[in-house]
Amino acid sequence: MICVAQDKIPAIFTEPDALAALKGHIQGACCSDDAIYLSHIEGIFKLDWNGKVLKHTVLPKHTGDICYWRGRIYDSLYNDVDGENNIIVLDDDINIIRSYKAPGGGCATVHDGILYVGTGPRDSKPHRFNNITMFTLEDCRPIATMTLDYGVETRYAAQCLASDGKYIYAVFYATSGGAPGMILTPDLKIVKTIRFNGSTGFDFLPPSRIKGAHPRCFKVSHIGNWRTSGKQPNPAQIRFDFFEVVDGNFINITE
Repeated sequence: MICVAQDKIPAIFTEPDALAALKGHIQGACCSDDAIYLSHIEGIFKLDWNGKVLKHTVLPKHTGDICYWRGRIYDSLYNDVDGENNIIVLDDDINIIRSYKAPGGGCATVHDGILYVGTGPRDSKPHRFNNITMFTLEDCRPIATMTLDYGVETRYAAQCLASDGKYIYAVFYATSGGAPGMILTPDLKIVKTIRFNGSTGFDFLPPSRIKGAHPRCFKVSHIGNWRTSGKQPNPAQIRFDFFEVVDGNFINITE
């Protein structure tokens, strides 16, 4: 899937019922040179770059967005059983390595060796202010929390985070037609808001899978109604579309 700037990338599809273990909608996504990872409320799927499911790991719910960094997957979750917030670290074959108690939780990305996590508020009541906390990777210790004024009302915390190596991208459930995303500097200053809805998972492609001057990413979407995923006649199935990011604009380059 190495492609030059003018090339388009074929959409990727999972096989019907390959995600039969899916609970709810996809919560987040990340990728490495060799695999794509999808999180849902109770676990993580590992797929190859053709969409074939390789493995599934069950985690305490509520699992949020995930990120990949140098052979490790970082998952921020809220445990519905004991009410604890945790950051779980897994290897690239989605085996759990360790877990840390952490404030808040729901989405994650790594930028330049720092873990960024959306830490609330979790409230469904509309609110303008959202928190993102930076953690050390070594022991998932909080470094600093920034409170962002999104400019319009949102529900819950940030849903998904991703990094293109220069900027951090955050997507929200925005109300009243507001732009559902924003671009942030590494110190969490707002660069601009964006109309890109990646709330069911997106991530930037690794350098080995692209050529050209602009970052590229994939976005996850459900085929059909996710609320009946895994139930006939609507088996769970996921589609991956591809975008090139130019000056903060997401250009669909899916074939």
